[in-house]
Amino acid sequence: MKFRLFTLLLFLTVSGLRAQVQFTTESPRVDDINDRDVTIKRVELTAQYTIIYMKFEAKPAGSQGRSWPFSIPLPDGVQGGQLQSTNTISFQPTSRLYVNQGERSYKFIRAENIPAEARRRVQPGERVDFVAYFERIDPGYTTFDLFECKDSRNFVCFNFWGVHIINPRKKEQYSQRTPKAPTPQPRSTPRTTPGVGAPVETPKPTEPVPAPQETTIVINGITRDAKTKQPIVATVTYRLLSGAEASGDDPADSVKSVNPTGKYQISIDRRGVYAVTATAKGYFSQSDTLVTNRVDIARNFDLVPIEAGAKITLKNIYFNMSKYDLKPESFPELDRLATVMQSNPSMQIRLEGHTDTVGEFDANVELSRNRVNEVKRYLVNKGISASRIETVGYGPSRPINTNKSLKERPENRRVEMVIVKV
Repeated sequence: MKFRLFTLLLFLTVSGLRAQVQFTTESPRVDDINDRDVTIKRVELTAQYTIIYMKFEAKPAGSQGRSWPFSIPLPDGVQGGQLQSTNTISFQPTSRLYVNQGERSYKFIRAENIPAEARRRVQPGERVDFVAYFERIDPGYTTFDLFECKDSRNFVCFNFWGVHIINPRKKEQYSQRTPKAPTPQPRSTPRTTPGVGAPVETPKPTEPVPAPQETTIVINGITRDAKTKQPIVATVTYRLLSGAEASGDDPADSVKSVNPTGKYQISIDRRGVYAVTATAKGYFSQSDTLVTNRVDIARNFDLVPIEAGAKITLKNIYFNMSKYDLKPESFPELDRLATVMQSNPSMQIRLEGHTDTVGEFDANVELSRNRVNEVKRYLVNKGISASRIETVGYGPSRPINTNKSLKERPENRRVEMVIVKV
């Protein structure tokens, strides 16, 4: 009987703990990782914590182990040029989670099944599952960086960049009920004669307080030629993607920018996340995702003209981490490119792939080459002749910044398109 009671209490306790989990992301997409031996299996968000479940898997005996950025001298007498595993793991208590390029940070709370100070030795081929608790990431931030520490000659840190999770904003209260005014009670006068009281005063009716009116949010800006910076007339299409009043399949609407100023204005009466795209004849379209809240949003669109030598970055192209298979989120951008090439049948392009400097140089070059070839394959399947598309992979050889900070590395992981012929 006592055992059954204990089991029931344990079940209720576990059920209560599970009920506290607000959002769960299984095998989250990660843009980049510092140590390939560790992976994030799941991220749970509770009211109090950001809980990250991770797995460390040491290389089997005889393998090369981690990819160290320096050479390790072998001691005398080692046979076959192989070292016994010297893997040790820990999780630094100075770890932080960063969101929105360092705008906010969240402290490390504790870890389970991994030491936070002394390092634990791991045998070859051993798997260690551990959990790290951080402060709760504020609702609305759907991507974070996990920075454990800075690499040294003794160990490689468990750093992750661009971890994508489910973490929607809290639903805003668009209207509030007007509290009812308390009904005034009539004053009572002490009786002076038995059975006779003072006359009852009739309360005056209170005027109803009008409910607050919903304010309209405006998205506005200018559509311009990216080369000359002169205003152009363009069609700006917008569609509600998500929000408190979104159904998920809302139709798109559009406005035209004014000639000759290039100004456009979109009045938004339903707040949420909008996909906005500017298109003009003779130019490549440009898209952005805008979040409407309580203030107006200014967004200019600089459209690249379709002419020989023009270069644009295909910003909405996504791949799985360290792989070259396209994510479904890439299809709308590639469909627009295919439409442009179908409208310009003589146009020829060159797709250029780039990576950051993390990892081996040759492997990054091959990865960038495979990625642009995958983009080409998609366009060919859309009816574009393969002879109209060249591909080249530059790997990390052509960075657009120093590649040193967490903010800069994602900018170097890109696919660019150059117009060879119109």
